[in-house]
Amino acid sequence: MTGVHPVVARREGGVRGMRDGPPDDGFLVAPGSRGSTDLIHDHLRARILSGQIPAGAELSQAQIAKEYGVSRGPVREALRLLQREGLIEAEINHRARVAELSLDDVEHVYALRVVNEALAIGVSVPRFSAADLDELDRLVAAVGESESRGFGVWEEQHQRFHELLVVHSGERMRRSVAQWAEHTERYRRVYVSDEGGGWTQGAREHAELAQLCRSRDGEGAMRLLARHLSRAALTLVASMDPGHEPALLRAAIRQVTAATQNAR
Repeated sequence: MTGVHPVVARREGGVRGMRDGPPDDGFLVAPGSRGSTDLIHDHLRARILSGQIPAGAELSQAQIAKEYGVSRGPVREALRLLQREGLIEAEINHRARVAELSLDDVEHVYALRVVNEALAIGVSVPRFSAADLDELDRLVAAVGESESRGFGVWEEQHQRFHELLVVHSGERMRRSVAQWAEHTERYRRVYVSDEGGGWTQGAREHAELAQLCRSRDGEGAMRLLARHLSRAALTLVASMDPGHEPALLRAAIRQVTAATQNAR
């Protein structure tokens, strides 16, 4: 059985979204601070998505509260938010546990990404400025160059590239897309570690996406982005259960294909 994970609440370098340094007492969360729930949620979420807290690890409210220097209330609320996102599982009178990687999760989240990111890039393409297009080209090169520097560096550049693809789709759409993209970080770690072509194929498609954007080919960009995302998902599904039929994911792909054909 997996033991309780020692969640360290003091400052750790490289965690996205955290402040530059700890308070004087060394804790990330100042005792009694009004934003403690959000800070604990963001920190735990980043560590789960990065794999620092592995799938299956148990999380003790009492231990987390002690290490963050807060009461159990903010910790309980932070864990509820993580449970709502599907990142942890919790039962009454039992410790919370980091959710395992699952077929249902990967198919559901990637289906959401395929449909919504295709829509978002289709809206964004006609609105790209010359500066946006130049930045896309720069990020294509940055993503490719970062491959040799490890997943963390690659993921940062990769995330920026995908965020820019949908930058003109509206704030609410961007927030939703960002959340789903972050949720799949755990799965991307598996996909790009596959020597069968996760890095190489993705790099080629990034360059093609940037070119389609520059050519103002919105429908082409929608179809390629849908294929780009679904290839990662289908590769993961096949590695987890070769016999599984990803009906939801295939329906999402068909929806994007139909939408771009009808737009012609």
